[in-house]
Amino acid sequence: MRGRESTVVPFADPVIAVATAAIACLVGSQYSPLGWGPDPVAYALTVLIFLPLAVRRQVPVLALALSNSALLVFVGLGYPQLGMNFWGPVLAVYSVASLRPPKIVALCYSTVVPVLLWAGLRLTLPWYIAVAEAVVFPLTAWALGNVGRQLELRNRQLAVLTEQLRVEQESRTERAVTEERVRIARELHDVVAHHMSVIAVQTGLAGYVFDDDPPTARAAVNTISATSREALREMRRLLVLLRTDDEPDDTALNLAHLPELVRRMRATGLPVSMDLPADGLDELSPGLQQCAYRVVQEALTNVIKHAGLASTEITVVRGVDHLTVRVSNKPGQPVSSAGLSTGHGLVSMRERAALYHGTLVAERNADGGFVVDLTLPTGADDRPSAV
Repeated sequence: MRGRESTVVPFADPVIAVATAAIACLVGSQYSPLGWGPDPVAYALTVLIFLPLAVRRQVPVLALALSNSALLVFVGLGYPQLGMNFWGPVLAVYSVASLRPPKIVALCYSTVVPVLLWAGLRLTLPWYIAVAEAVVFPLTAWALGNVGRQLELRNRQLAVLTEQLRVEQESRTERAVTEERVRIARELHDVVAHHMSVIAVQTGLAGYVFDDDPPTARAAVNTISATSREALREMRRLLVLLRTDDEPDDTALNLAHLPELVRRMRATGLPVSMDLPADGLDELSPGLQQCAYRVVQEALTNVIKHAGLASTEITVVRGVDHLTVRVSNKPGQPVSSAGLSTGHGLVSMRERAALYHGTLVAERNADGGFVVDLTLPTGADDRPSAV
């Protein structure tokens, strides 16, 4: 609406009013066979008929009343021809119809028709022509003005809807930013929890065999060093997402990184075996792959915390419309130096699964071990949903 108002020329209506009055005076003076001659009253009334159009936007009803009254006086004085004066009230009807409700327009229309009809009969026109001009011309102006008014109302409604959409878009953007922050917080939790658990285990091992078995202690220290560097790299990936406009998919971990994760776990002494499909995984969305990777990482972290170096198996199955990931481990002894569990690991995994419309089941096996089953749909709409 602000843009539309800026396109209105402030002096357009006064210029149009003066121009139409001048043209009407010129036509009236040269009308054949009967002109007005040098009669100043005819010209003055003609000016009064068209000059109110200068304020037709501000006071359309008053402008119509003044124009119609001037025409009534002009006809009452018995001038032999109207020239263009007939069109003054008609144009005023258009202005009223484009700016006021139909009830007001109907009232104004009812005052214009008798004046135009009388003017036509005073010119000795056939009665049916006089009636047609008095009724049809202002009615057409009414219809055209009403169309303009409806378009104006629709423009205003569109302006309101546009503003609402803008506010909603800003709200959605804020929600997206919040959700992204929550996602990054989860990523940081997984990175820190996983790598710190590995470091805790290796630190305890190095301290235990430091004097008796220096090679084993040195290997544990090397594992701590490698794990620390990997933790820094993963945290750097998350910080890149905050500092640049790159898409998350460019730096996100995926199922192709699982072999590297398994190698790191084996380096800590955790016996891990994995069954990973050779193909079919690249077709999955990056976000879904990252979800599966993080669940496996968190499950291995829980194994180290609660079962120590227990034998663990990872199975990834790519179905027709779903991806299944299973992490199961044999019974083992908890590692005291790994720290107490906060219980957030399983909650985080279930939230990740729900984010991609999947399910996660975590329960004990019959032999006393533990199993984590993740099922994620891989349909066309595998984008994350709000949680």
